[in-house]
Amino acid sequence: MLWQRSKDLLAQDLPTQQFQTWIHPLDFVSSSNTGRGVHITLSVPSEFHRDWIDREFKDRLQEALEREIAETVSFSFLVREAAEEVLEPVAMATTESSRQSGSSVTARPASHEASRFQGPSAPTDSSTTAPSRQGTPFSFRPETVPGSLPRTLNPKYTFETFIEADCNRLARSAGVAVAKRPGETSFNPFLIYGKVGLGKTHLAHAIGNEIVRQQPRAQVLYLTSEAFTNYFVYAIQNNTLGEFTRAFRQIDVLIVDDIQFFGGKEKTQEQFFHLFNELHQGGKQIILCADRSPAEIAGIEERLLSRFRWGLSADVQPPDLETRTAILQRHALEAGLELSGEVIDYIAYNVKDNIRLLEGAFNKLLALHSVTRKTIDLVFVQDALQDLIDNRTRKSISASQIRDIVAEFFDMDADLLIGKSRKRPIVDARQVAMHFCKLMTQHSLEAIGRRFGGRDHSTVIHACKAIQARIDTDPRFVQELGQIEQLLKNRVLHS
Repeated sequence: MLWQRSKDLLAQDLPTQQFQTWIHPLDFVSSSNTGRGVHITLSVPSEFHRDWIDREFKDRLQEALEREIAETVSFSFLVREAAEEVLEPVAMATTESSRQSGSSVTARPASHEASRFQGPSAPTDSSTTAPSRQGTPFSFRPETVPGSLPRTLNPKYTFETFIEADCNRLARSAGVAVAKRPGETSFNPFLIYGKVGLGKTHLAHAIGNEIVRQQPRAQVLYLTSEAFTNYFVYAIQNNTLGEFTRAFRQIDVLIVDDIQFFGGKEKTQEQFFHLFNELHQGGKQIILCADRSPAEIAGIEERLLSRFRWGLSADVQPPDLETRTAILQRHALEAGLELSGEVIDYIAYNVKDNIRLLEGAFNKLLALHSVTRKTIDLVFVQDALQDLIDNRTRKSISASQIRDIVAEFFDMDADLLIGKSRKRPIVDARQVAMHFCKLMTQHSLEAIGRRFGGRDHSTVIHACKAIQARIDTDPRFVQELGQIEQLLKNRVLHS
């Protein structure tokens, strides 16, 4: 079968996680001869799934289909509506007809015009067990449990205040899809994972806030795994487990942060397992956050881990220099604080890997400025942030120094790296120099390109990708990079 053979090819060409998340859910529907070739119709779980494939995998899909058949191949998608068990025809931009018309059409059932959460208002009597983001959701007085009060959604955490970049684009895009149709996409549960301070909690709150904005009657509850455990223990101690269970059953959207702390708590895991099943089977949305991927969470039963994998697991990576710069610029704008490009570049370059630390550095500057009223110049910032920035990282190396050292290593004139030559040895050396400029300088991609003969940022991106590809496949090249990196670090230490 054409589609199955094409699917097998994609399984070989794509990383396993990408294939399982995006290609594996596609199902063959039909094929027909259009007179100009073969047209394949495939079904997808959601509109978001369709749009993501169109943006990220369209060419790979086209290539795989054409490798299996000599004729011209076009394709389109049907969007599956799981709750209705219907198929919606959607014209994809990849088909020849849609290329001509330049539009796509989705036939939406009338029942989807109304929110699935717009039912009768929850009772406001104090005896209710229905959760509310406005206050305590349980009638068994959880305020008596230290540290376990339910956390309301933080109104400052929205999609608008969440800086989108390559390091978090998948997670944010999926989060937007979940917020638009909670419980109705294939991203249920939606698990966001990554190291501390990268925006997982911000994104989870943003989803919850957007759901509440669109559907004010939706019962959205955010809490940590520790709070859930405290509620559960309290319910056992006070013989109120029935109230505990009934309260959680009425939640429409459950957001649980730091689920890695469920590890080793067998009874809590068992209770959460049954709650998860009931909410999921009831079409309720579950959003989870963790500091590592499901496969790396220790002490959690396999049956629970398998459920965490039912939906989509999306990671957030440490922000790159451009993202850190954008975050600082936004904070400065919101605070009405004028920061020079030199100051922003210095902070963004030296405070890495953690958005929380980056925001902490900015808040410290803001506080000191409000007290001292001093001008925030580079000297002021270096003095103010000396406890956050290791002195060794303050020394830097210039792009021209990197060019000279790389050129010397490859035994060529440094001017060749900024020239127009396309000879392979020169191109390789130029790409290596660009790679280290991105790693070791404060320059943006555009600035790096300008320092290599006025090239644009896309050339720098291509160079960095080419270097990464060689790192993944060429051990000898990795050794050379290590030697060059040591030369560059020696220059920094002795500068």
